[in-house]
Amino acid sequence: MKKLGFVIVILAVLALMAANYSYYIVYEDEVAVIETFGKLTSAIVNQEDSEKVTVNLEKNGYHDIAVSTRKGLHFKIPFVQTVRKYSSKYLTYLSNEELINTLDNRRIQIQTYAQYKVADPISFTVAVGGNFNLAYNRMDEYVYKTVINTANQLSFNEFFYKETVENLLNEKLVQLNEKLVADFGIYISDIGVNRKTFPANNVATIEQKMSKEIEKESEKLTAEGDSEYMQAQAAADREYTEIVAKAMQQAAKIKADADAEALKIYQESLNKDLEFYRFIKRMDLYKEMTDTTIFLDEKNEILKYIKGY
Repeated sequence: MKKLGFVIVILAVLALMAANYSYYIVYEDEVAVIETFGKLTSAIVNQEDSEKVTVNLEKNGYHDIAVSTRKGLHFKIPFVQTVRKYSSKYLTYLSNEELINTLDNRRIQIQTYAQYKVADPISFTVAVGGNFNLAYNRMDEYVYKTVINTANQLSFNEFFYKETVENLLNEKLVQLNEKLVADFGIYISDIGVNRKTFPANNVATIEQKMSKEIEKESEKLTAEGDSEYMQAQAAADREYTEIVAKAMQQAAKIKADADAEALKIYQESLNKDLEFYRFIKRMDLYKEMTDTTIFLDEKNEILKYIKGY
């Protein structure tokens, strides 16, 4: 009786274990492959990646592997089937810093980045055994080569225009993804240069060159400033001379007009009373003859004024 109870307990434990190993859950941010006796037999992938997976299966001749896009609860045969699940979230790849040469043979030390995910879990399992570290190392070869080819098409100055670099990299991204998805089941959504620095042995040379360029630019700006100042000063002097000359001309005209008007008035006055004018002139003459005795003829006109007739 005791033996029977022990057997029942053992069977119950085995049943619970079998039940526990008979199902699995694939979440929305996961992909999975199912192996039966160690052989890949099916896979669960994202809806947007199903076409890529199908193309890879046909290309590699895996016609007996079933592909599903249904996530959630699934059942399996315990101890016969095993499940490998991978995150399908976008992950960040950062390369080691490497030296590259631009089109004009200038050297730059750069670090590249990429946003990638596991799109085809079958190829990912076959190529790197589901090992992300190994996949990371293999990505170095592909991504670095793409960036090198891009740098070789751009001059030193062009390489520092973010939009120019990104546009050229995006043009190469389609071809890069074709290789990555086919070889490793990895898909890249974004790629770029994370950091650009100068090699340590070039910093001093660059600083010296920049200093000379700044000095040259400073001298150029100073010369331009002096030239503009001289032009402005000459223009101001010329304008001052023109204003003074014009003012003097106007003053001379006004004075001439005034003199002419005065002479006109004077002449008109003379024409009106010539005799009175003559009298005034004689009086002025006599006034100037101080301490002088003058003998006048009785017929002299002056006596008429003195006598009152």
